[in-house]
Amino acid sequence: MTIQDRLKHVFDALGITIYQIAKELGENPSKFYNILNGRAKPSYDTIMSLLACYPQISSDYLIRGKLPILNSPEANARMVSADEDSLEVPFVPVKFYASFVESYADGSYGADTEMFRVRKAVMKGHKQAVVLEISGNSMSPQLAHGAKVLAVPVSETNWEYQSGGVYAVMYRDYFVVKRIIDNELLTRKYLTLHSDNPNGGNVTVSLKDIRGIWKIVSIVEAPVE
Repeated sequence: MTIQDRLKHVFDALGITIYQIAKELGENPSKFYNILNGRAKPSYDTIMSLLACYPQISSDYLIRGKLPILNSPEANARMVSADEDSLEVPFVPVKFYASFVESYADGSYGADTEMFRVRKAVMKGHKQAVVLEISGNSMSPQLAHGAKVLAVPVSETNWEYQSGGVYAVMYRDYFVVKRIIDNELLTRKYLTLHSDNPNGGNVTVSLKDIRGIWKIVSIVEAPVE
């Protein structure tokens, strides 16, 4: 059996979809479709992420093909409560974007900040993370309207080195989620923020107007389209 065959058996045994797995790991579902269809092989990091996120998977089966597919809960695992397996992270829904911008200068999210539970495996040690709700479809198909993503702050000293990913950028009184492709903060003192959707448009922001940048590291919840 190939690793692709074993992965299919594991996913079937877990009773979860490729979309669910990709969402938990913060990956694009197409990556797993390509693996299962034999067009790619899973990397070591992907296998380790799967085992960390789903401890019930038998590493002996996934790596060596040795049964059983899943670990016995009696012998190898224990039931944990949702509180024990997850962390509460500050949540910024679309309706609170304006107040989030206003309170950012104070260095706090306020006493009335909503919280969102995120699995510890998804957090992966990220510090000062927030969960953001996506507004509109400018970043579709990867980020649909209503999706919730985990974002971690980028130090101001590292702003000029960010590119190739999706970021939340606070500038003046605006708070947007866009992709950074070409970062010209170091040379021309401005940043162009791109939409993934061709109809979404781009935004050019001056360095002096930027108040904060967060890197989007994973999708924690997404609507079914």
